[in-house]
Amino acid sequence: MNEAQHPAGAIGKQRIEALSDGLYAIALTLLVLELKLPSLGHAATNADLLNALRELMPKVLTWFLSFWVMAVLWLSQVRVYHLVHSLSRTMVRLELTQLACVSLLPFSTALIGEHGNLPLAAVIYAANMLAVTLTGALRTRELLHQPHVHIGPLQESVIRTLKMRSYVLPACAAAAVALGFFFPGWNMLAMLPMVFIPTRSRG
Repeated sequence: MNEAQHPAGAIGKQRIEALSDGLYAIALTLLVLELKLPSLGHAATNADLLNALRELMPKVLTWFLSFWVMAVLWLSQVRVYHLVHSLSRTMVRLELTQLACVSLLPFSTALIGEHGNLPLAAVIYAANMLAVTLTGALRTRELLHQPHVHIGPLQESVIRTLKMRSYVLPACAAAAVALGFFFPGWNMLAMLPMVFIPTRSRG
């Protein structure tokens, strides 16, 4: 379907899709820039390097979690875009809001990497994830209520998968926010289920 054939009020998905892909690519790249070893000097030994690498591990674990959660969210978005030929204006607004939240993830990841033992850092990081997943859930809700943008009828298995992700992802992030006040750093474990939730129906 070309631009002229889009339903009234709907917007072609191509430009938003391109913007989204570019922003996710940049955000994923920025994550790794925080993995820096301190200067060890010319007299450094293997023991010094090993100790520096050991001290870097909290940042590595945070990078790993952030990278995979963002990758799963991007894959989920790709699956959603395969279901529609255009986006309603509400979907576009939610998409742009979600991308704004995604653009903050390198900052919140760096924050918890440096200060993961502080409740405020843990809560900010989890709240960032909650904002990303909640806007995605609202976008999915809008998608299900706007059949005129669908490429074709949605199968029940696809609808079930979309709804499951809409509920579970924000729930994991909300749990991480609550746990961040009491178990900073460890609260990120609440977000691990995000990595294993399917991005498409198996039916």
